[in-house]
Amino acid sequence: MPDLPPPSPPVAAETILVSGRAISPAAGAEAFGALRLDADSLQPASGRIEDAVRSIGGLQLFRASSTRTSNPTADGLTARGLAGNAASRLLVTLDGVPLADPFFGFVAWGSLVGQPVGSAELVRGGGLGGPGALAGTLALETAAPRTEARLRGGSRGSFDGNGALAIPVASGSLALFGGLARGDGHLLVSNPGPADVASRYSQWAAGSRIVAEQGSLRFAANLSVFQDQRLRGLEGADIESRGGNASLRLTREGGWRIDSLVHAQLRDFATVTRTLDASRTTATTVLDQVKTPALGWGARFAVEPPLGDDAALAIGAEWRSAEGFTTELFRYVGGQPTRQRRAGGSQTVASLFADGSLRATPELLFTAAGRVDRWRLGAGTLVEIDLANGLSTLSQPSLPRSGTEASGRLGALWRPVPAIRLRAAGYRGWRLPTLNELHRPFRAGQDATAANPALDPERLTGAEASIGWQPIAAIDLSATLFANRLDNAISNVTLGQGPGVFPGVGFIPAGGRYRQRQNLDRIQSKGLEADARFTLGGTSVRGSLAWVDAEVRGGGLDGLRPAQAPAFSGSLALAHRADRFEASATLRHIGVRFEDDQNSRTLGAATTVDAEIAVQLGRALRLELAAENLLDADVATGFSGAQAERGQPRTLWVGLRWVGPR
Repeated sequence: MPDLPPPSPPVAAETILVSGRAISPAAGAEAFGALRLDADSLQPASGRIEDAVRSIGGLQLFRASSTRTSNPTADGLTARGLAGNAASRLLVTLDGVPLADPFFGFVAWGSLVGQPVGSAELVRGGGLGGPGALAGTLALETAAPRTEARLRGGSRGSFDGNGALAIPVASGSLALFGGLARGDGHLLVSNPGPADVASRYSQWAAGSRIVAEQGSLRFAANLSVFQDQRLRGLEGADIESRGGNASLRLTREGGWRIDSLVHAQLRDFATVTRTLDASRTTATTVLDQVKTPALGWGARFAVEPPLGDDAALAIGAEWRSAEGFTTELFRYVGGQPTRQRRAGGSQTVASLFADGSLRATPELLFTAAGRVDRWRLGAGTLVEIDLANGLSTLSQPSLPRSGTEASGRLGALWRPVPAIRLRAAGYRGWRLPTLNELHRPFRAGQDATAANPALDPERLTGAEASIGWQPIAAIDLSATLFANRLDNAISNVTLGQGPGVFPGVGFIPAGGRYRQRQNLDRIQSKGLEADARFTLGGTSVRGSLAWVDAEVRGGGLDGLRPAQAPAFSGSLALAHRADRFEASATLRHIGVRFEDDQNSRTLGAATTVDAEIAVQLGRALRLELAAENLLDADVATGFSGAQAERGQPRTLWVGLRWVGPR
């Protein structure tokens, strides 16, 4: 959304780092309650951006696992109790490029290892960004080029290393970056059996970014590749995701401002699913997802006419496309697969959008965003073949279909006095089912879930009102009340229990559950979010919390709470910075959650403490000490058989960081 000048007189705001944004930052972002994070805020004790993001009250990955040891299909980001699954319900972008996997819809956090991210802007609630931006948007921006390196070692053979090299070129700069994270991992359950092993991981990424300017024109090109390997607690239960990203962006400043972007994603995903017997002695392979190649690409064009100091408008068009197929071996007999499955399809979305802002008076700002999306799902495929004779045992094609969705957001910001800001917004957002949800059945332990090619898009309507108080630059407090209604919420609905043969998934043993992806009538959520910041000299305090009352309607689940959605979550961070010394501590809390749609299995609340200390050893070198989950709290993330799986245990780090001149 285009920029407008600040109200007069202004109240000083916290520092915002911006890199490579084309059309200027949205004046309307303030009316939408945008929360901005700088580079320091995005580097928690774990060193991982996703852990910094889920310190914000109400934000969560589908599971509370670390993205070093979870299944990537549990790494979707959501907010405000709207539940989740493999697909992210927040649109996460890097320099304007969506990061969601084209087939599964999860965010490939492993692709950000070593990525020099300088800032982020979060807007909770839908209505911005189009398909995928159901619960909000998280816009990451690459940092300004800088030569630096960081190496550290930690508990259980952990190692993190990353570096960046900034090279001046004619009329611009070239940045090269890379990172590696590996470790021996931890046992996922408290009482392991002979078959349990530690959850090893190895993740790396590398890339380049070139920026060139000529007069009012600015060109930016990004290219990156990554590989993310994880072991899910059983020997042979390997998971690998890998891929590459490319984007070209051309912008023009002054007069009629222009922003054009073309981007592409290549992805592949493979995993072996194994189940344990009751004594955790023997692991049996039930699925080998050999490959899941997927391609996503898109283009965006926007223009902003010169409208003067008190009005701004950006109008444009966008195209997104995704296609992918999975090839799997399953129904193992005597350790050998007897069936092969191929499933997948394609989808496209064509969009027209407009964002505008109007400052009616120095104290009053109105802002609006709207778009129309035309979507199409191509013909889908679900075919299963008997490997012994090559004959088809299941053929479930799905016909192409299409539709049109309208979404948008209206907001207003009023400052009756400079220290007070009153804000209100209403919005409508939507999400198209992923190729995974539409076409691919899957197994998790003894449970099996069938696909559903007839799924409809999810649609969210919501409203929020907020009050903020910033008497001086060092103090900023805000509280937001919200109410959301998610219609056609896609969820894995329990329909039966084993033993037995069930449509779309085959045989399920005793103790297993049969589920299918279905559109629920709705999820209703309402609640309170609060954020606070206080700074005094070199000392700062930040707090964020959310209380969410969410319940499901329809699908035989009336009144139940969405799976993995805590009623309360939040964090409190204290930091102190002196000339050659920095220290910080962060307390995080996640409330009680239910593991399943039936609310039959409970995951207890957990409180963790992270800590960091940095000592400057010279002008460019510093020593860093860090601790994740310092008190070794037991964080339940899911179930493995009858036992709860554990999140990241206490992890201690020591390392060195060298930072060169900009």
